[in-house]
Amino acid sequence: MADKRMGLFVDYKYFSGNHAAEIACKEEMGLPLDQWGIKEVQVGPFKKGEGNDGDDWEWFFIPCPTSIFSEWWGDGTREGRPLAVQVEESATLEYGPIDELAQKLIDWPRQAVLFKL
Repeated sequence: MADKRMGLFVDYKYFSGNHAAEIACKEEMGLPLDQWGIKEVQVGPFKKGEGNDGDDWEWFFIPCPTSIFSEWWGDGTREGRPLAVQVEESATLEYGPIDELAQKLIDWPRQAVLFKL
C-alpha cells in the first residue's frame, strides 16, 4: 500500500461530535494544544423549513482532517488505521485507498463526505 493516496470517508449522519477523534488524533501524533490533526466542526442547530417554522432540525458534526493529518496518513506508508478512526464508537469514519472510498461514496444511500488526504 506504500505511496497509494488515501482518504477519509465520513458518514456524518451518525457522527457523534464527542471529540474522541480530535483527542485520539492529538495523542497519536503528539500535537500541542493549539494544533489539530482532525477538528470536529459543528453545523447547527437550526430549524429547517419555509420561514424556519418547521419541526425538522439540522444539526450535525463533521470531522475535518487538517494538512497535518494528511501529511501523516495521506501517502499510505504508515501501517494500520488512524487512532481517530478506531475510537469513533459510531463506526462513521473509514480510512482507506481513495479510489475504493470514492466508489463507496457513489453508492452510499445518505449524505457523506470524502476527504482526499
